[in-house]
Amino acid sequence: MNLMTMGFGGFTWQVNPTALKLELGRNLRETALPFAGSRLEDLGQKKRRVRGEGYFTGADCLERWQALSAAFAQGGAGYLQLPGQAPFLAVMEELKLLGEPGEDVVHYSFVFTEEKGGEGYQGGRVHKAAAGESLWDYAWRYRVPIEELHGANLHIRDIACLEQGEEVRIP
Repeated sequence: MNLMTMGFGGFTWQVNPTALKLELGRNLRETALPFAGSRLEDLGQKKRRVRGEGYFTGADCLERWQALSAAFAQGGAGYLQLPGQAPFLAVMEELKLLGEPGEDVVHYSFVFTEEKGGEGYQGGRVHKAAAGESLWDYAWRYRVPIEELHGANLHIRDIACLEQGEEVRIP
């Protein structure tokens, strides 16, 4: 099976991290009731949290670490794309260099936290795609059916892997 690669903002992993953990939870509140025990209230879903670690290897491993560090330094929310999941807005909360960089290897870990209230639908816009994005990303982001988005972008050859700078029209 060929899974998509992980991406955040403008950074795309060449090889997915070796460990990836997606945490889902619910906000619960227990209220004590006099003479009747307690009542449990479900206050909704918590923000998703993603933890992971991996290695950059090869002659350019330090350059890839620096690019990921730059994405962290930029701050703010960006779209986090995980294998097998719909992209969602998240903030990179933590980035750690684990141990000392060795020859052609950098070991790192990260934590992302979901950002609620993301970008709303803004029809009639044209975007310049980043390398590796897909029309599926834009369909999810703007909540437009993929068939409608594809119909507005018949000039795109491969809807699963856009080229850097390719124009995406949002109907």
